[in-house]
Amino acid sequence: MARVLLLGSVMLLSACGGSGGSSGDSPSPGTPTTPATQLTIQGDSEANVNESVGIVAMLNTDASAYQFKWAQTSGTTINLVTEDSQVLSFDAPAAGEYGFRVTVTDNNGAVQFQDNHTLLVNDNNQSATVRLDHAVSETAKVSLRADAVPDRQIISISWQQTTGVTVPQSNYTQTEDNQFLFFTAPSVSADQLLQFRATMTLDNGDNVSEDAYVLVKNVTASDNGFFPDSAERIVTTEMHAYNSDSPYANALESCVYNNTVSSSCRFSTLPLLGQVTQSPSIEDVMDRVFVSHQWMGDRLKTYLENSVAAQDMLLLFRGVTAIIISYEVRPSFYWVATGAIYLDANNFWVSPEERDTLNDVPDFRSAFGAELQFFMPWRYVRNNQSYLSRAAYPRAQRLSRTFEDVEADTTWLLYHELAHANDYFPPDRWQDIPSTSDPLTYYNLMPADSTNFASFYPLNSDELKALAQVSFAGATATTAQRNVTDVDAADMFENDRAAMYYSYSSIREDYATLFERFMMAYRFNAEADTAVMEVVSNNPELIVTWGQRSRINDPALLSRTRQTVRNIYPGLDVDAIQPTLPEPKYLNPGESWQDNLNLDGNAGRGVASDLQSASAEQRAHYLQHALHHGRPKLPGQQKPTPN
Repeated sequence: MARVLLLGSVMLLSACGGSGGSSGDSPSPGTPTTPATQLTIQGDSEANVNESVGIVAMLNTDASAYQFKWAQTSGTTINLVTEDSQVLSFDAPAAGEYGFRVTVTDNNGAVQFQDNHTLLVNDNNQSATVRLDHAVSETAKVSLRADAVPDRQIISISWQQTTGVTVPQSNYTQTEDNQFLFFTAPSVSADQLLQFRATMTLDNGDNVSEDAYVLVKNVTASDNGFFPDSAERIVTTEMHAYNSDSPYANALESCVYNNTVSSSCRFSTLPLLGQVTQSPSIEDVMDRVFVSHQWMGDRLKTYLENSVAAQDMLLLFRGVTAIIISYEVRPSFYWVATGAIYLDANNFWVSPEERDTLNDVPDFRSAFGAELQFFMPWRYVRNNQSYLSRAAYPRAQRLSRTFEDVEADTTWLLYHELAHANDYFPPDRWQDIPSTSDPLTYYNLMPADSTNFASFYPLNSDELKALAQVSFAGATATTAQRNVTDVDAADMFENDRAAMYYSYSSIREDYATLFERFMMAYRFNAEADTAVMEVVSNNPELIVTWGQRSRINDPALLSRTRQTVRNIYPGLDVDAIQPTLPEPKYLNPGESWQDNLNLDGNAGRGVASDLQSASAEQRAHYLQHALHHGRPKLPGQQKPTPN
């Protein structure tokens, strides 16, 4: 890894590495020669039907100054969801011969290299495969997944690295549905291709071996860059503006998601959308989108073209500088250092091929709060059914999602993250922000609206605030906190004014959650449940100790909710809307989380209605509802904190 130390407050970026291709000039006598830049293609040249294929375009020099584009030239049409990566990966659809071409361009769009590759797919069906061959930055978190075809199951599996720099640490995790290999990519001084082999035994006795490729890319990172330093991560270099002709394409590349940016870009370079227009179009928004895969921007655009909430989102996007969607963002977050929102692409996928491109490494907060005696899940409910849908799509079944289900998973997230953006940069300030300022400087001068809100509408339970730091920020629980029971937690929560337990993690989360839940109830008639339960190890049936639906309309929360919505979205008549929203209801204590779906009659039969027989993936979905997003620390903070 090449590291640079940036001095001063102004950072100059320049393309690095690589000649632009060979020239016809001969070197002067006695002058050392530099090998001409060459393009080679490695990876699979033969495969079976249903097997995951990896084809890798490699340069013998630094590839950071080049863009890669794949196209299919022959064979049964394949949906190439990784066409903008150095690593083309897909499942072989049918027997036959397939042709592909990779085109490599420089930063000016000039073609520098092209090469072709032929793949022969044999007339044999692969009963298990490994997904997904891909490129990563050095030291990034990597996941590979072994899948059997839907009617088969992997009984045992072993992993072996067969090529490349040795991975320093790896671990293997098996669930009921999938087999994973998680590891941290090694540090490299030049791009390195790693190869892994999974040897699997299936439930019918078949033994299957399958290889996967991971291209580890050497990256340039700044020791004081926002992401390497503050977020403690080296991010993918395979990012690009969704609209290549966006007037902000260069600004997106340099300002919001890379390994060298170490200062907040001025608004003159990347303004808030609301500083440019009060009535943004879909294209105005898409000009601010920065993605790791083109399909991610496609899904956001489809959402804005079809969602009931589209007009809300277009107006709320005025509070951001950019929208980043990447396979490695998990959890989602807003960051005032850049003025941008960072979205987990797991909310946007439609096809199983799109889902395959996502990183399966678990949310880093998954184990937080494990020493406590209680947990507090949440969910959205509409028509007595669970509204969020991902648990209904086990990976192994290779299902595609409906637009309605994508809309459900996307909408609450956007309302929440855009609430953060419009908290830090409220609508009444956009036109007064100097273009010579930048997001971080302006924030330090003008506190977020939630700061004043917390003074007038505070949460009162200091004990729950401290417990939330254990559950959501990873603080170590004290003896007294480990002794807090589910009954104790329920009593504290019911008698305070928070919409959910996560509200206690920070005043920003309290503020954003109130807005998100109001908007979901208003636009979608999706009511939020929050509950208190004893920990799962003592409560496998997920029996509710205490719970409430539509808590934002509880009399204790009405004024808090109303003020939040007024501040974030002044165009709404919240006084007229609030009386039309559902009245709060208590969940039935002593009954399961599932049986509390339908509070008007018999228990609703939503996703995974029998939690005892539900898949591990479905159970994890329910149990992780309390964990939904976080943000990197700001410069000067000690640890990343949720947001």
